[in-house]
Amino acid sequence: MVENVHKTGNIDYLKRSLTGKKQVVWKKIVNYVLVLFLFTFLYWSFTYLNIPVRRFFTMWGPIGYKIHQLFLPPDFGYLNNMKLLRSIVQTFQLAFFGTVVGLILCVPLAWFAAINVTPSKFILYPISRGIIILSRSIYEIIWAILFTMILGFGPLAGTLTCILATIGFSGKLMAEEVEAIRVGPIEAIRATGGNEFDVFFYAIFPQVRVAWAGIAIYSWDSTFRLATILGYVGAGGIGMYLRETIEMLDYSKTGMTLIVIIGLVIVSEVVSANARKKIM
Repeated sequence: MVENVHKTGNIDYLKRSLTGKKQVVWKKIVNYVLVLFLFTFLYWSFTYLNIPVRRFFTMWGPIGYKIHQLFLPPDFGYLNNMKLLRSIVQTFQLAFFGTVVGLILCVPLAWFAAINVTPSKFILYPISRGIIILSRSIYEIIWAILFTMILGFGPLAGTLTCILATIGFSGKLMAEEVEAIRVGPIEAIRATGGNEFDVFFYAIFPQVRVAWAGIAIYSWDSTFRLATILGYVGAGGIGMYLRETIEMLDYSKTGMTLIVIIGLVIVSEVVSANARKKIM
C-alpha cells in the first residue's frame, strides 16, 4: 500500500516536471520566433525604404561645409535685439507655466487613470485614460498649429500646447507609478473607514512622491525643449525669430539664434540634473 502511494507520487512529480519543461521549451521557441520576426521586419523596412547607406558615411562633409558657409560666423550683435531677449524670457514663461499647470492636472488624472486605485473604473478611469491618450496621440507641433488656427498667433497657443504635452508625457508615467504601489497601506486606510481622499493622501501619495518628483523634472526638460521651437509655428517663444531669420535668408542671425537655443537647453539640463540629485 505504501509502495503504491510512493510510486503514484513519483509519477505525479515526473508529470509536473515534464509539463514544466515543455512550458520552458515553448517559451524559448516563442522568444526565438519573436526575435526572428523583429529582425525580418527590420530588414524588410530597410529594403522597402531604400535607405542609401553610402550617403550616411559621405554626408558629413557636405553638412559641415553648409553649416560653416551659412551659419558661421554667427551675428553676435543680434543679442542686443531686445525683442530676442524678451522672447527668451517668454520661452521660460511658456515652459514653466505649461509644466506647472500640466503637472497639477496630472495628479488627479494619474490617480483616476490607475486601474488598481481609481475611485471609478467605469467612469473616471476611461475618461482619464482617454485624456492622456488624446494628449499623447497628436504630436505637440500639430497641437500648436491647431491652437494657432483656432486662437490666433501668440503665447496662449503655446501655453496650451505645453500643458497638453506635460499631460501626455507625465500623466502616463505617473499613472504607471501608481499602479506599481503596494496595496497594503490602501487596504489599511480603507479598513479604518477612510474615504478615497484619505487613501490618496495617506496611502498612495507617500509611495509615489519621489518618483513623481523625478517625472516632474523630466517633464520640465521635455516641455522646455518644446517651448524653444513653438514660435516657429507662431505659438510664442524664441522659435519665432528662428523662422523669421530663415525666411529673411539672414543665416548669420539664424546661427546666433540656434546658439542661444542650445545654450538655454544646456542651462535647463544642468539645473534639472542638480534638482534630480537633491531629490534622489
